[in-house]
Amino acid sequence: MQRWIVPAVLIALLATGLLAGGGYFALKVHKQNRPAPVWVPVPINPELSSEQTREIVAKIKSRLMEDELLERVSRDLGLTEKWSMASDGQCADEIARRLFVRSGDMATPMGKVPAIHVGLNGKRKEFDQCGEIAMRLMDDVWPVLGMDPPTKAAR
Repeated sequence: MQRWIVPAVLIALLATGLLAGGGYFALKVHKQNRPAPVWVPVPINPELSSEQTREIVAKIKSRLMEDELLERVSRDLGLTEKWSMASDGQCADEIARRLFVRSGDMATPMGKVPAIHVGLNGKRKEFDQCGEIAMRLMDDVWPVLGMDPPTKAAR
């Protein structure tokens, strides 16, 4: 009986180690697949009414949902290879599905100010790609707002 104690303890330790390792792997995969929206805030005039803000949001969203623009974004960023899709049109459809434009606020050194958030819904593991797409979309938001885009150094 005593000679079975040592192998039983070793098997119990091995099983515990495998269980802990599997739990760690499962938690890591779970965290990487959680939602992580990415957006770029664009400050707006605080004196605008909510109706004017909604009009601006609708105008920006309608411009950003154009197929030609989304296909150009896909081509510029090489998303067909990154997302393993057959064409820029499929990538454009995926961007359109994930895209959001909404009003909100942003923190500045002088406090919170109203802003428009232009971004994409994605997973944590896609955070960098979604951020890159959101920044590329901003190149097309500035003309809609009637503003010159900031210089690369100011970004």
